[in-house]
Amino acid sequence: MLRSLQTLRDTSLDARILASDDDHLALLGGGDDYHTPWHWHDCLMIMLPRIGAVDFRDESRTASNWLSEAQFAVVPATLSHQTSARRGGHDHLAIYTSDDQLAAIEARLGSLSRIRAKLHVPTFFSTTPQMRVLLGLCQASDLTDRAAQSIRGHLVSALLIDCLAQIERGDPLAMPSAAAHGDALVSEVKAYIATNVSDALSLDHLAETFGLSRRHVTRLFRDKTGMSIGDYHDRERITRARALLGTTDLPVGEIAWRVGLDSGSALARLMRRAAGLSPSDVRRMARSDTH
Repeated sequence: MLRSLQTLRDTSLDARILASDDDHLALLGGGDDYHTPWHWHDCLMIMLPRIGAVDFRDESRTASNWLSEAQFAVVPATLSHQTSARRGGHDHLAIYTSDDQLAAIEARLGSLSRIRAKLHVPTFFSTTPQMRVLLGLCQASDLTDRAAQSIRGHLVSALLIDCLAQIERGDPLAMPSAAAHGDALVSEVKAYIATNVSDALSLDHLAETFGLSRRHVTRLFRDKTGMSIGDYHDRERITRARALLGTTDLPVGEIAWRVGLDSGSALARLMRRAAGLSPSDVRRMARSDTH
């Protein structure tokens, strides 16, 4: 099934479109039941996972590949592929760019011949820290704000240029690999924790959910992130609590319950230990920033 640039633009919800003109389109994708059956595009597609992993399949390979936030995929026009979220909580950004846009970039920045030579089949490359920052900024602002829409267009353009630069200077990743599989698993665990931050997530539960031994999931997560699963869960609780403290008037005890803690004092202890700030400190600072 052909999913042309125009079809994608016409059938996508406005809330999913980050940037669009005649020559390119940037779409947010994902969701708990994300699955796109076999299809092809009339333009180049770059897929950048932000949360969770994607099961990527294409007609040039017999096996599926894991694509996590540590990699991005470049899919040439006319090549059939399908994508599915491994588990709930996934989201990604897909940039579709026409030959006309690539020609315009080439006219400004120089020949893309070295890039084009690497794009005969779907290819995976490592995501750089700068690309992850741009990806986060692209998705951080209010989708309905006109000024933010203009800014996002520039951010998407910068992200596309960064992707092209990484394609030119980087070596394609050999997929699938043990390292990529581990990255994808950790990405999935992180997405699962973020989606279920208020739950008590025991190591036994996570091991069973992801089909791993308790020892394996513990070691893998620490090797890839430098922290324990429990510490990461606490960090997600603090992030969610800070957002609620800064944007609502909910009592501290209610916020504690919403992030899976027994009491406001438990939240205060956790926040003091992690950042040296109490919930009231965080709320006061957030309010002072808005005045």
